[in-house]
Amino acid sequence: MRAAILFILALFMLQATNTTAQQVLFTADFENGLPDEITADDVWSVGNAGQLSSQFFAFPAHTNFIGVNDDAAGQGVSSDGRFLTPAIDLTMAEGAAMSFEAYFVNGDYQGADEQGKVLVSSDGGENWTELVNLDGIDEWQQIFLPLTDYVGDTIQIAFEYVDGGGWNFGMGVDDINIYAPPRNEVALERLIIDRFDNLVGEDATITSVVTNLGFEAVNTLEITWMIDGQTVTETIEGLNIPFGETAEIEHPVPFAPSEAITYDVSVSIANPNGETDSDETNNTSDGLLSGVSFRPFKKVVFEEGTGTWCGWCSRGFVAMADMKENYPDKFIGIAVHNGDPMVLTEHDNGVNLNGYPGANVDRVLNGVGVSTALFEEFIEVLDVTPPVQANVSAEINGETRELTVNASAEFATRMEGIDYRMSVVITEDSVSGTSSGYDQVNFYSFQSQNIPLVGAGLDWQAAPNPVPASDMFYNETSRALLGGYNGVSGVIPANVEAGQVFENTFTYTVPNNYNWEQMHAVLLVLDNETGAIMNAETTTFELAVNTTDVFANELVEVFPNPAKDWVNISLNLDGATSVDLTVFNAMGQTVATQYLGTLNGEVSVPFDASRLTAGAYTFRLNLGNQVAVKQVIVE
Repeated sequence: MRAAILFILALFMLQATNTTAQQVLFTADFENGLPDEITADDVWSVGNAGQLSSQFFAFPAHTNFIGVNDDAAGQGVSSDGRFLTPAIDLTMAEGAAMSFEAYFVNGDYQGADEQGKVLVSSDGGENWTELVNLDGIDEWQQIFLPLTDYVGDTIQIAFEYVDGGGWNFGMGVDDINIYAPPRNEVALERLIIDRFDNLVGEDATITSVVTNLGFEAVNTLEITWMIDGQTVTETIEGLNIPFGETAEIEHPVPFAPSEAITYDVSVSIANPNGETDSDETNNTSDGLLSGVSFRPFKKVVFEEGTGTWCGWCSRGFVAMADMKENYPDKFIGIAVHNGDPMVLTEHDNGVNLNGYPGANVDRVLNGVGVSTALFEEFIEVLDVTPPVQANVSAEINGETRELTVNASAEFATRMEGIDYRMSVVITEDSVSGTSSGYDQVNFYSFQSQNIPLVGAGLDWQAAPNPVPASDMFYNETSRALLGGYNGVSGVIPANVEAGQVFENTFTYTVPNNYNWEQMHAVLLVLDNETGAIMNAETTTFELAVNTTDVFANELVEVFPNPAKDWVNISLNLDGATSVDLTVFNAMGQTVATQYLGTLNGEVSVPFDASRLTAGAYTFRLNLGNQVAVKQVIVE
């Protein structure tokens, strides 16, 4: 998990090290070894990843840096140590700051308290004050630290590693820069725009993320946005952004999209504190804002890599079960097995994980770690309004075991030049087996690492290693890919308009040794250009009564959506038609049925949604020999 302090202290401060107005006081990039000005304990050495890493401590690709590899020292051998900069004279400076790159996983292996710190001394090294704890920096990141409190002093900086007495990973540092910044300088880091969350005719929010790179606090700032031929400039007052900190500034004049199309947005900032910015090259940012005819409901897909051979995959079982329970309306889990009897090779190859347990989340966050806490972070990051609503229903012939999956994608805005595709993953719950290949290796067991872990129906610490097949039931198991890993092309055209619905039918014969009553169809709407899952939906299998049903979603509209008390079901029927409604919850359970009568022509029928708890529902309407399926959100 990345430490929140990095965001507070303005992470990604490339501008801070490139600004010509700054005065460089000290710099070290370690490309030519250890600089003479730096003193280091012998646990530290300079080299590249191949020279400093081990199989447990693999620095990402980086040129020469200074690092300590505690894993190489072995368990019980201390790797505690510091390296120090020379004395830095700030007596004549008006402001001061430091930037550097760091890597520190913090393994805390076997209970050891591994630490990485940055310290400062203003009395010649007699006393040291902690500037930042580097806990949780699991990839190379640039870090920025204001040194304003030490202006007028002569200081020394120390980078400290404490292994805590265990057998941990280590720490790496690179590209240290200590400098005196200009008085007034700001950078527009990025825009925050929820691109597809802007209903036509309603005000859309545009937020600028601004960092103060000058040593004087920013109290006023000029912000300009340009959209659709409109330009609006406002001076924002009362800000008080201290040196080195970042603020989110919402533009006081909103923009209301007039059409369900995409607008180019350009925002610029100028004149901090009414003065000319010392560097205006980083003062503009662009983005996209789309007007939408409705807000599609987002579901986030977790493709978790697992295997019965994987001793740490027990926490994957727990994470998947926790997410399914805690986020039933947002989470869709798919267990992609590797190297065991449940492997689906095409899916396993597609996710292409290097470590287990691992996960791809919406195929946007790929190869990420697995735990309940991490999964909750990921769903928060990716729970944004998508441009398309996914809808799916599945019917199976109980005699032939032939499955028909009817998938549709409804767009909320005009999109041009896209390559969106549909794929369906068939999953099965409660999968079990009798061979040893279904035994689950369990490193959390008292017989192995003896680490507490409870969830998914087991106390994994109290369970043996391996957990015998007779006690294991595997959920969300990927069984089939319909349309392939990358989806079916040609169903969704390159250019779409708001309100257009595109449908595709997938067929599959369920093998006799699979339990179709425990199976789900998961529709993925994919952006083939990026590989991302734009939206998804899942459904259980319904036993087909009339296999001649024809899906006609275009005959039905439901509004408002999301709804609170009432849902209006609008129908456009060619003739007198008997209409029945069945409502399913997110688990595929029937929660309501209603005969709407024999209807004809354009008619609207109300449905009392107040009896439903908040969540996502599937409305299935039988229209004679036709069927319409709509997804409805109840708030």
